Amino acid sequence: MRTFGNKWFKQGSLMSDYSDGFGQAISRQKSAVALNAAKVDAELASKAKSEFIANMSHELRTPLNAIIGFSDMLMTYRISDPEKVNQYSGYIKHAAEHLLALINGILDVSKIQAGKLDVEPEPCDIAPIIESCVLIVEAKAKEKSIAVKWSIDPATPLLFADPLRIKQILINIIGNAVKFTPSRGRVHTVIEPAGDGFVRVVVTDTGAGMNPAEVDISMRPFGQVDSGFNKRHEGTGLGLPISIALTKLHGGSFNIESRKGDGTRITMLFPSVALAVANDPASGLRPSVLN
Repeated sequence: MRTFGNKWFKQGSLMSDYSDGFGQAISRQKSAVALNAAKVDAELASKAKSEFIANMSHELRTPLNAIIGFSDMLMTYRISDPEKVNQYSGYIKHAAEHLLALINGILDVSKIQAGKLDVEPEPCDIAPIIESCVLIVEAKAKEKSIAVKWSIDPATPLLFADPLRIKQILINIIGNAVKFTPSRGRVHTVIEPAGDGFVRVVVTDTGAGMNPAEVDISMRPFGQVDSGFNKRHEGTGLGLPISIALTKLHGGSFNIESRKGDGTRITMLFPSVALAVANDPASGLRPSVLN
């Protein structure tokens, strides 16, 4: 011990007290940071929930009102012209298909978040898949005089992927590109070998583009850059997050490059059959499928 006047101090007691106090201060700071992070997460979750309810109330009511309205007109025999009957039946079918797509999207997101969404990969040719996807979105593109083009490198190998899920991904991405591209714009898809056993799919558009913050929003389920009742574009904000998740479930990668006012470029990598054989020689895939 050391003596200073009438006071006695244990050697190192000041350092010990300081260390204890400093440790407590750090613990308090960590608790405050964790509490603040939890508060931010809760606020974001609440905002996402509010946006989801606002978006879905509009998206669900629109096709339901169409189905109910046109069905009522047909049932009450107010429409007797066969041409009008066919036309209104077509409206009902279109609205029902749109409603089914919304519900399927919500179910897919729920499965993804629960880790229960699976893909069933098999050797498949991407050329007929992209061709059918372009045919599906062309009708909407023609309404806006948007040129939708695609090209494929002849050396592109077969994918080892789930054909239905690949089609879902491409329809979502190309459809979004058409949706957010102004009249007389362009949407172009390029498919080519990427090396290391992957196939590269690049979708570019001449749309409005996004800043980094808007890109982050668009990648979240139900996140929309133009959200709420006054948004300019229909949709639930599910297509992009689902496409990202499905791409990763295939063992691929998904990248978004966008700049405000200068369009968007989305690059996806999918595994080829050659990569599947290299990673799992006992997969049962025959070498002939590589040709």
